Amino acid sequence: MRINLVATGGTIGSRLVNGEYVISDAATAQIASVIGANKVFGEFKIHSAGVEVADLNTLRRTIERALDDKPDGVIVTHGTDTLAFSAAYLAYAFCSAKTPILLCAADNPLTDDESNGYDVLNAAKSFLARCKRGVYVLYKNPGEVVRIHHGARIIPAHLHEDFYFSLGGSNAFADTGLMRGMNFELENKKVLCIVPYVGMDYSAYDMKGYSAVVQVAYHSGKINVAAFNKFAAQYPHIPMFLSAGKKKYSAQEFEPNVIICSGITQSALYIKLLVGLTNNVKDLPAFVMKNACGEVKNDG
Repeated sequence: MRINLVATGGTIGSRLVNGEYVISDAATAQIASVIGANKVFGEFKIHSAGVEVADLNTLRRTIERALDDKPDGVIVTHGTDTLAFSAAYLAYAFCSAKTPILLCAADNPLTDDESNGYDVLNAAKSFLARCKRGVYVLYKNPGEVVRIHHGARIIPAHLHEDFYFSLGGSNAFADTGLMRGMNFELENKKVLCIVPYVGMDYSAYDMKGYSAVVQVAYHSGKINVAAFNKFAAQYPHIPMFLSAGKKKYSAQEFEPNVIICSGITQSALYIKLLVGLTNNVKDLPAFVMKNACGEVKNDG
């Protein structure tokens, strides 16, 4: 089995030096040895907390080069901080790819006896042997086996715990054709993501230059409707996408420019908006709620 490695750094690709994680060529070589890499593409290295939109473009282009010689699979090692955003972007960009792409991350460097990295990398090799296509994330939560997550359904890990979960579990990857012909060289379109808190002051947001808003709900799917409506009414030309989870709000409860989005993660919604805006999609609400790769969980 021919596996190409795209090593971007992150904890899995680092060594602990004087109390700091330092991206290491030795770590990349170790990862390549574990998975039996055919080729290594290690020119793009970054700690994932520093990832910008332009870096997503660089990552995609690197993977495109890794796919050129038609390997059986590509393994991408990545940091945990922005893993869900990169995974969603790659899931959209490689919807139609015939080669499986697996993102792997770890809680500690491989030189740490407590690292889950070896289990993740070995599971990735096993999964590639039976996986035909799709973009997936592999990660091992503490005390659990390695989980396989749909690239555009994984939920960012909580600040205080090293756990990853997915919306609706690990569903099969799909290609509906929605993303075919799209330009994935993302531009710096401005999409504001708002996370709710008690006493939120929407007046603090200067919307100049913004093309869309993602309003995240509390865990119940609810938000302060009156406050959000007042904010939306101030900017009727800006579409505001409410990530409401399972909460079944009625559209009549909101201003006309509010779009209720259930069954899609915040990160997948945000990245999908960037793709749509880059491609000048005219009907963004319809675009974001159509499945591209199985990222939208339809409850019937």
